[in-house]
Formats: sequence, structure tokens, C-alpha cells
Amino acid sequence: GLRTAAVYGGASVADQIGELKRGAEIVVCTPGRMIDILTMQAGKLISLARCSFVVMDEADRMFDMGFEPQIQMVLRNIRPDRQTCLFSATFPAKVESLAKR
Repeated sequence: GLRTAAVYGGASVADQIGELKRGAEIVVCTPGRMIDILTMQAGKLISLARCSFVVMDEADRMFDMGFEPQIQMVLRNIRPDRQTCLFSATFPAKVESLAKR
């Protein structure tokens, strides 16, 4: 079956790192916690280099709330030939720009 990992603030980061290290085909995360984990041990703890598919729900709301730098940082850690799916009730210019990258 598929292995999943949920990565978000307010839960044990040690448990989440364990889930990621065991391997997960599906990772659901908040940008802030994923950045926390990606920057641990000088970026050598976890790699998203094998990630080939990214889904962002409410992308427009994340931009409205000021999360653009965090989203960009997470995406920079994922392989460039990934498939990115953005779901949004609206499609402002910032979301369109992200979709084109």
C-alpha cells in the first residue's frame, strides 16, 4: 500500500521526521513545518529531490496570507520536472506565475 506522512506544526517533529525517513509516497504538509524540517542539520536531514508531484489546495489563500516565500522555498527543494497541481477558487496573477514555474 501507499505510505503517508502528515507534517504540520503543533505535533511532534521527531515523529514526523521518523515518518519521512521511513519513506512516504504521499506527504501532506504545511509550508512552515516542512521548511523547519528541510533546514534541520544544514539541509541534510530530509530531501525532497525524489518528489515528482505537488498538490496545493487554496493556493490563492496561502498567497493572501503571506506564505509566498515559504511556498517558494519548499518548491525550490523539489525536483524541477515535477508536476504541480494548484487548486484555487480564484486565479490571481501570483498563483498563475507559480503555476508557470
